[in-house]
Amino acid sequence: MSYIIEPMPLISFLEDGKLRLPRFQRKATWDKKQNFELAISVFQDYPVGVVIVNQEQKISWLLDGRQRRSALSSMRDNPVELYEWARSYIGFAKTADELEVKSKYWEKVERYLQTEEVADNDEDDVNQYGEDDESDTDAEENSFDSAKQRRGLQTLLDIILMVHQNKPSGSKWEQTFDFRKYFSRLKYAPIKNNSKIEPKALRRFILELLKAAEQDNEGECTQDFFVEYYLQNFDVKDQDKFEKDVSIKWDNILNSLDVVDRSEKVFTDARIGIIRLTNATPLDAQNIFSRINRGGTQLKAEELLSAKPYWNKSVNLVEQAVVDRIKEMYKNLGIPAPDSIVRWDIAATFISRIKDENLIFDTYEDVRRKKEISMDEISLGFKLLSSIYAQGMSNKQVSELEQNESIKWESDIDELLQQLNTVCSILLADTFFKFYQSWKRSITKLMGNAIALEFLTIMWLDWKDRGCPSSVSGETKALQRDARILFDKLVFEYATKTWRGSGDSKMSSDIKNWKQRVTPVDSEDWKNFITGACMGNYNGQDTTIKILKPVLYYYYVITNCSPINQVNVSFDVDHIIPKDRFVGNNMVAQTYRDSLINLALLPTKDNISKKAKALNEITDSWLKLQISTYTGIKEAEFEQYSDIANISLLYNARSKLFTIAFTSNRTTALSK
Repeated sequence: MSYIIEPMPLISFLEDGKLRLPRFQRKATWDKKQNFELAISVFQDYPVGVVIVNQEQKISWLLDGRQRRSALSSMRDNPVELYEWARSYIGFAKTADELEVKSKYWEKVERYLQTEEVADNDEDDVNQYGEDDESDTDAEENSFDSAKQRRGLQTLLDIILMVHQNKPSGSKWEQTFDFRKYFSRLKYAPIKNNSKIEPKALRRFILELLKAAEQDNEGECTQDFFVEYYLQNFDVKDQDKFEKDVSIKWDNILNSLDVVDRSEKVFTDARIGIIRLTNATPLDAQNIFSRINRGGTQLKAEELLSAKPYWNKSVNLVEQAVVDRIKEMYKNLGIPAPDSIVRWDIAATFISRIKDENLIFDTYEDVRRKKEISMDEISLGFKLLSSIYAQGMSNKQVSELEQNESIKWESDIDELLQQLNTVCSILLADTFFKFYQSWKRSITKLMGNAIALEFLTIMWLDWKDRGCPSSVSGETKALQRDARILFDKLVFEYATKTWRGSGDSKMSSDIKNWKQRVTPVDSEDWKNFITGACMGNYNGQDTTIKILKPVLYYYYVITNCSPINQVNVSFDVDHIIPKDRFVGNNMVAQTYRDSLINLALLPTKDNISKKAKALNEITDSWLKLQISTYTGIKEAEFEQYSDIANISLLYNARSKLFTIAFTSNRTTALSK
């Protein structure tokens, strides 16, 4: 990778038709306040920050700066939108007189600039546009033309006053140029019936008119020239009334021409900084972004991939269901769906087409119903493909997919999807995973993305190694057994913190040596862990809810326990003896608080949750039944196990349950 840093005329940046946006784009997060403060910087002749562009195969992609570019384009092209930002930021009423608008404008702008000036003196600070502050006082005094700055801010105010007031029928500026009754068609009101003035088109028309005046009338736009320009460009219906209307409005027209002209000169003089990368890797681009824009939203790996030629190659022969899912994704992203389907789209929607019934991956249906997008769902699609094709899920391995010329995107990905769905159907037919699935806790949610990806990838490799079975057979039963063994191992490694360091590197190593992963954990190792976990300490470290949660779910699976009356009820880990009963109690070992014997899966819905109540404080009979079922404690024993002084009795009773489960029950479950 190489890079250069260069200034670019702001107008060139805004009008560069060859500068592509990544296929994946964040939803706009800048509000009117941020937009107008950027406008102040532009008209104040301050730097407007830097943007990041990556050039690859002679194509330039805007990696960072889309929202800034959008805001700059809007403030240049649409005075009415700029006015609405100003009204929101400054806080003047819709019907305020000009004196009030002027007064509040200067008060708010000067207060903002003064605040920024104070903030800029912080030597460790970086301003909102990513520029480091200079400390040389003499340089600061000579850096800017104060008269030019004042003229720029006056021009910004004049734009606001030109538009004010903005009514449903149109702003004062639009009404000034509303000559629709005299012409059958106006360039800036192109619809014949019920036409409206289009602010962007009106501004472009004014600039064209001024350019014509510059060329044909020695730079002076007189009233006669103005009238003649309209007559030459549009079919007039009533010339006399038009000329009379222009005469009445001439002062406002002349002012508008002047304001638009001065505004365009501000943008003509402005510059923006471009960091132009060449063939940047996603990691390089992310690191560069984070170092120059500490306050910005971190660039997503998916955003960077969508700005690479490899991922923007079209894919043909896509099923309608896939097309519909891709359209839904773009709708949730809040951007128009592109006309063509490309590789990025296929990868981004890959996880959503895996029929695992949320056994492995989380459900994202609730997110979709809210018309949002799950970044996990998109990211996992790329990572799963790289896990299979590049034997790992790191950003580097995802990038390596670009070197894999053997992938036929028109057919291979669909074939892979069918294979994965076959593997999932085999697992879902197994009693062990039926019990696990009943708890509605996917492997991603229970132990994380890396473990979930390893689990499915190894099961796919195992399935391929067994000859790709699809019907009930000895091979499918062997695959189910291997899946139980691998699940057992993943829970054990998660709980014992074997997954230390980089999940990326461990997962990659595990995939490369996948046959070693489907060998059982030694029974004695599990027994030692359960013994320590019941006391709240293993290998010299206190246990936590986080590491014991998968163990609890696994316990319910191997004891053939599933939720009862589970409709609209979710479960999570709760304490049997509440946490606050351990505070300040020196008679009881504090490690028991988050030990295995003091934890259970219990309903979490607000009106039935146990929360901080002791067992003898529960009055709901339905909840009592749930507690008895999932803790193994009879209701008659609730009083006894509500007293923290009886923690040793609780230990004796529940440690036996866990020991039996992880010796006898576990052995039976893994050997079926």
